Amino acid sequence: MTERNIYADNYSCSFSDPSEFLDFLKERQDNSRWMVTPSRSIVFESLEKDTPMGDLYLKLYEHEGRAEIIADTMENTNLLLKVNGETYPVRSCAIKTILERARISGHALNKVSKKVFTRILNYCMDVAAGESLIKVADEKVSAVHGGDPKDYAVLEILPLVQCVRTVLDRDFPGNHFLAANFDHSIVTAIWTLDGQTNELLDTYHAAVAAKGIRNAHSMRPGLRFTTSDVGVSGANLYPILLTGGSDRIIPLGDPLKLEHKCGADLEAFKTGMDCLYAKFKESIESQQKLLEIDIRYPYTTLLGVLKRIGAPKRISYEVADLFSAQNGNDPCTAYHLYLAMSDVIFEAQCEGASGTRIAQLEEIIARALHINWHEFDRPGDFKW
Repeated sequence: MTERNIYADNYSCSFSDPSEFLDFLKERQDNSRWMVTPSRSIVFESLEKDTPMGDLYLKLYEHEGRAEIIADTMENTNLLLKVNGETYPVRSCAIKTILERARISGHALNKVSKKVFTRILNYCMDVAAGESLIKVADEKVSAVHGGDPKDYAVLEILPLVQCVRTVLDRDFPGNHFLAANFDHSIVTAIWTLDGQTNELLDTYHAAVAAKGIRNAHSMRPGLRFTTSDVGVSGANLYPILLTGGSDRIIPLGDPLKLEHKCGADLEAFKTGMDCLYAKFKESIESQQKLLEIDIRYPYTTLLGVLKRIGAPKRISYEVADLFSAQNGNDPCTAYHLYLAMSDVIFEAQCEGASGTRIAQLEEIIARALHINWHEFDRPGDFKW
């Protein structure tokens, strides 16, 4: 199943067949490797189009039939990493961990030329202590983590997904694989837990229906698994609700998290999954409490909460305007508004947001479960 442009920094793909997803992950694992090396041994080199160095590398890679790899690098990071006598193009998703390993940050780094930026990186790496853990995936460097035992812990994606599937089949019979998404920054997969709908949601459905909320019985429990090898996510399990035939996601709160550090391993992940059922019950009860919070001024409350939790401004206004058009300005509950807020995720999906961005938005919306809603329930015009 070799993907022709898998090397590309902006490559992404989706899956609806679990077997194809697992085969794809197996291929990615076979085409990647981890290296541990002294941080001081790493050297960066700038690589820009229409320069002698850029033309040289383009010819070298073209001779090997890989010119598109170096061309893609010159369109994105303009950066090479040299270590142990080998040279590797650097992928965009690696920049975050490279800066962390070099222990530098700041907006000024975006304003200097690529040659100056490379010189700064090399100065910092030259005095860096300890080891670096480098991931090379599909012919580019995807991450440069700390390589000491207390630093980054490798949790291979394929065994994690296989573990999720095994535990779900054991503890949540009747589950179905819904979809998965891959890009070089993050991997996500979603399962519906149809066989557990009555057991998990009976009380919830009754409470929601008692408030006169329609389509409550179309909601069913689901699980979103998210992980990353490049430092943007731990191995996280998010309880979610899926609505109707559209499969819109309603976040249910904080995930079960396993960070990639302190020797984390597959056994620790399996142990965390044993808490999944209890986490579902806790998360559902937390969201159900929103039914008890009465809101007098829905429009301003909705916008106020969205601003506080860090939702994007434009989509927040679109969601608030849609809610107002459909429901007017009559009093409602925080639960009504929370359901409306989930449309922020849906709108971003419709606009083609990356898997990383969707995962971020789900976490942002889930913050509303911990907000004091009455703080924002006031009349008047709202100013962002």
